[in-house]
Amino acid sequence: MGVKRRDAARARGAILLALVVFFVLAAAVAGRASAADAVAPWQSFDALDSALFDAELAATTDDGDARAAAGHRAAVAAGRLADGFDPSAAESAARLQRTADAVATERNGVDLAATTATARAAALAGAFQTILAATRAGDLDRARAWLLVREFKPVTRFSHPSAASSVAIAALADGVVPRARAVRSIRGDLLDTYEALLRTSLSETGDALRAGFPEKAAGSAATARGYWWVLRDAFVGQRGAAAAAKLDRAFERLVSDARSGKPAPTAAAVGAVEGDLLAFRAAPLSPGEQARRAGQLIRYLGLVPVEYARGVANGSVVVPIEIQESIAFRDGAATAFGDLQSYLAARDLAATRAVQNALGALDTRLGDAERGTAVADPADVKALARTATDSLDDVYPDDWKAGTAEADFDVIATLLRKVTALATTGDMRRAESSRLEAYATFELGPEQRLRGLAPSLFQRVEGLFWYGADGHDGLAQLLRQNAGADELAETMAALDLALKESAEAIGSGPQSRTSVVVNSAIIVFREGLEAVLILAALMASMVGAQRRLRRPLMGGVLVALVASAITWLVAQTVLGSLAGWGERLEAVVSLVAIGVLLLILNWFYHRVYWQENLQDLHRKKKRVLAGTSVGILSAQALGLVALGFSSVYREGFETVLFLQALTLEAGAVTVLQGVALGFAGVVGVFMLVVALERKLPHKRMLVATGVLITVVLVALVGQTVQTMQAVGWLPVSPAPFELPYWSGVWLGVYPTWEGLGAQVGAALFVVGSYVVAEALRSRKRRRLIARVSTQPPSTTDFPGEMGELRLEELLPREADGLRRAGHGDDDRAAVGAGGRA
Repeated sequence: MGVKRRDAARARGAILLALVVFFVLAAAVAGRASAADAVAPWQSFDALDSALFDAELAATTDDGDARAAAGHRAAVAAGRLADGFDPSAAESAARLQRTADAVATERNGVDLAATTATARAAALAGAFQTILAATRAGDLDRARAWLLVREFKPVTRFSHPSAASSVAIAALADGVVPRARAVRSIRGDLLDTYEALLRTSLSETGDALRAGFPEKAAGSAATARGYWWVLRDAFVGQRGAAAAAKLDRAFERLVSDARSGKPAPTAAAVGAVEGDLLAFRAAPLSPGEQARRAGQLIRYLGLVPVEYARGVANGSVVVPIEIQESIAFRDGAATAFGDLQSYLAARDLAATRAVQNALGALDTRLGDAERGTAVADPADVKALARTATDSLDDVYPDDWKAGTAEADFDVIATLLRKVTALATTGDMRRAESSRLEAYATFELGPEQRLRGLAPSLFQRVEGLFWYGADGHDGLAQLLRQNAGADELAETMAALDLALKESAEAIGSGPQSRTSVVVNSAIIVFREGLEAVLILAALMASMVGAQRRLRRPLMGGVLVALVASAITWLVAQTVLGSLAGWGERLEAVVSLVAIGVLLLILNWFYHRVYWQENLQDLHRKKKRVLAGTSVGILSAQALGLVALGFSSVYREGFETVLFLQALTLEAGAVTVLQGVALGFAGVVGVFMLVVALERKLPHKRMLVATGVLITVVLVALVGQTVQTMQAVGWLPVSPAPFELPYWSGVWLGVYPTWEGLGAQVGAALFVVGSYVVAEALRSRKRRRLIARVSTQPPSTTDFPGEMGELRLEELLPREADGLRRAGHGDDDRAAVGAGGRA
């Protein structure tokens, strides 16, 4: 019995000991797990990053103890990260732990830079795989925690941090999107980021060696290889395992050459990797995003030589900030090209390489200018940009060429930020130059579509750019007045909002086919009214002997209509180049129209309204009555043809440009229906005016015609001045008051001193013509009365300078004066027959 009791006691003791050991081990494991859970992944990554930086810093000072301590901290942080990785990231975990452990033993600075970069990249690769695995499993808390261990694209004026991954997780948590879609969104966001960073690291590798920084070159090469590990599975899916294995070897060669410090082999290795990646895009872009990047690439390339030319003169850099601006635009173009190069290479590999080489050459030229080592000629920079642009034009699909509206808004926002920066420093001259540049981008792109899709938004944006809108001062006015930062910020905020709404309006397109027809009809009717006003006013005075002058006038109108139709056809195929010259061509045509209109006004006032040279008119009248018409090549006829042409073609050209936006949105057939409707309205108004003219007294019509033509002239002058200001041909001096937008649209009255002064000058010219004509007429009448009073009463013809002029050719007032001089009885019959003209 005692033995049994002892055995039982021993058994109970063994069981108790086992339980104690179990609970101790469980507590230890739980303690380790809870310690691991207590340290968030981002904290471990931050500790790793800090330790790696301290190790590199210690290497520069040759402090072995500090480097060893930093290496130990790096190994501990790497272990915590690796323990939290998903099992699918086992290779990344092993690579991270191995390289972190090697930090403490590396003694060479170049090798240490490559090792630390590799460790950091391995941590990012493991986090990437863990985020996706947690999201697939529905463990959103874990996915959120590991999403903080990631990189972002550098924040520039052209790019901002992407929140697509966070938004996708939040949407998945709210049940808004399915899990597979959230995974695709997160994967696309991260792949897009790491691909962009990979290309940047490749570029930095060669730059660092050329600049004499071998440690940075080795670190950049190893970083590029680390980002490749993130992208590798996507590459395998697109190009196959064999191509991926080839790139594995290319990246290993790149790191090896960079660690050797030899620029030539390293440059060759970078080129080989870039060539293999040229036709690869890890996260495909949507068609809309492709078109937007394409527009950005073209716009940014075009701005590079502009900014560079402003910064250099006579082989020296005179405005360093302009060189920095040109570099920023080149970098923006390079970023856009990186997003598109796989699509471009698939279409035309040779053209894509030409763009890549041009961008590289621009990078070298601009970098040399910034460092002061060499200053390239602006023509050279412009030629390189043009080479790239021409190559892109050859390879771009048609939808990319047309879809640049969003890119225009990106460029406008960039230039407006530059305006703010320059104005804050007090450089109002260059701020105004950038404002005009931003407005030119708006005018050449979004403006045309907004006129058709959202006229009210177009009015707001243009008002905020120039004279003011919605209670805010215009940007041009503020810069002219050297306004403070608060005033500028208020207008800028309003302009940013208006531009954002404009981008959304353009993106949504027309609401219906009916809206397109109505909008296009309104555009045609609005633009046609001005031409009708000129033509109706001129033709109203062409009665009796002057009716023949309608033929050359209408001939010019017909030529203008044909030219407008041809312009429409041309615009369908070369819209880009046509739009690029739109405002300039409009300004030139407007100037011609003003010149012709001034000549015609002068001719009318002196030859028709107040009959300065009645003898000449009498002779022409006799020839017309005899069946002889004025020659088609006479100066008078050619002048009327030119007037008819310029009056109509100016409006036709502008209308064609406006309608192209609607054509892009809804197609030519729908737009042409609205054109037909609007044109019918214009013709109806014209015919109504002509019909009313027949019921009005001739003399009153002459007076009304003079007033109408004067109004048209003043409006045309104001619109032309505003157009010339828009293209930078005239300065802008805002007046200290606001005017409603309709005053500019319908009357050409804008609140700038240049426009108002020109309009006052035009009005004074008309009034001056009237005063001079009246003075000459009065002097002529007095001479006639004096001369007639010396002739015998039976004389019916006026001798001397009057030749065959008869009394009935005078206006009633002159006839009455001559009768009172004693000659009315003899010519009473003639007056009765013709004095009522």
